[in-house]
Amino acid sequence: MKHGFREITAELKRESRKVDDGVRAARGIVLQLFDLRRRKSAADQRVAAARDRLESVDVFALRAELEAALAEQAEIEAKLGELEGGNVLVAG
Repeated sequence: MKHGFREITAELKRESRKVDDGVRAARGIVLQLFDLRRRKSAADQRVAAARDRLESVDVFALRAELEAALAEQAEIEAKLGELEGGNVLVAG
């Protein structure tokens, strides 16, 4: 019986799919390990980037900037209060 290329290829594929359950389980574990290692690497890179960004922030400078902005805000609010109080007196 003469087999064509397609029949031979199909037979080879069928043969390659015939594997022991232990081999299938091992392949599954290897795929899981590969995926977990890839995900761990990505997570490690995100942690390193976040740590670098956090370390580059000068917390004391930010606190001083916030305090200066809050002081300016309070000063402006006080002046607004004075002017608005004066306008009520003028209008009334």
